[in-house]
Amino acid sequence: MEVHHHSHPGSTETGKKWTHYFWEFLMLFLAVFCGFLAEYLLEHKIEKERGKDYIRSFYEDLKSDTASLTSYISAYEIKLTALKNAEPCYDSLPLQKKAFNPCIVNLINHAYGFPDLVTEDRTLIQLKNAGGLRLIKKVDADSILSYDRLIREHVKGETTGFQETQYQLRDVMVSLTNYANWKIIADTGSVPFLYADNPDLINSFFVLLQNYRGGCRNFKKRLEELKQKATTLVIYFKNKYHFQ
Repeated sequence: MEVHHHSHPGSTETGKKWTHYFWEFLMLFLAVFCGFLAEYLLEHKIEKERGKDYIRSFYEDLKSDTASLTSYISAYEIKLTALKNAEPCYDSLPLQKKAFNPCIVNLINHAYGFPDLVTEDRTLIQLKNAGGLRLIKKVDADSILSYDRLIREHVKGETTGFQETQYQLRDVMVSLTNYANWKIIADTGSVPFLYADNPDLINSFFVLLQNYRGGCRNFKKRLEELKQKATTLVIYFKNKYHFQ
């Protein structure tokens, strides 16, 4: 006589209950989830370290910038010290034809060019172009972008109005220069190398010199603000991340 085995309710044809498959699924799910979680935590840790590396690199750039900014500010101070004598020099110019006061030589020597701002931007470029800002805390990213904005505002000012004033001043100085006399000014120090009989050009020179002096004063102030910002960030990042 044949005996037939009948499946009990809640079991499969192999004799395994549904709870067995539930626990198998749960174990598999937990294994996959834990693997995913471990990978996520590892990636998060790596990105956190990369973010700190960016901060450290920017911190080193800031220290270099503070030294450069000190030099730029000093250069403007030298210019301003010389250019403050513009008004007394103008008042002292003799009225006689082709007469000349040597004080104008010092003004001209300090009216050429200006110190172009060049900062360490390697880290800033990486942060902005390589998506590095997302690896940094928002408060830190905002501080970095604020510093970058001050730099860009200064450079924009250099390449627009101030540069145009420098061009105009240079053209007037060239028009005023008597090359035949200028060649020997270094030997005597007293030969009038300007065409002093052109009052319009002389007036234009001192007007533009005044504008140039105002630009120097403005950019010195901006550089001081930028240096203060850089110094503050150096202290902030040093204390927050315990940099040396």
